[in-house]
Amino acid sequence: MSARLLAETSAPANLDEALDWLIERQSNPVRFDIDDLPALGQDCWLKVALPITAPRAVICAVWLIEDVDEGPCVMAGHLRFVGHPTVPATRLSFSGRSATPTGPGHEAARQLLGVIAASIESRSTVARAAIAS
Repeated sequence: MSARLLAETSAPANLDEALDWLIERQSNPVRFDIDDLPALGQDCWLKVALPITAPRAVICAVWLIEDVDEGPCVMAGHLRFVGHPTVPATRLSFSGRSATPTGPGHEAARQLLGVIAASIESRSTVARAAIAS
């Protein structure tokens, strides 16, 4: 790992939704194709460690690897979700390292946060629709 990466974004999900998504990903890694993370220029898998929780935060180690079974690591670090005290939104950040040069690595980290936030949001929307019907 060479380049140090930092990226941050807002996510419309609350911390419970983010935690549920992370727990599901522990036993079910997420496959991203080149369209999801074009800055990486390749397909990869997101592996997630056991999340650690606090009253207004969730943190979790993550790895992007080339192959789910034995592939080399493309990017590694931790995700941090910090909840707002009064609204159901979170601040999502990634801090880690990349095997790619800094420029593409930073863009890949931003793209990673975007696809994670979208995945949590779409999962939450489906769950809310199932409860409503």
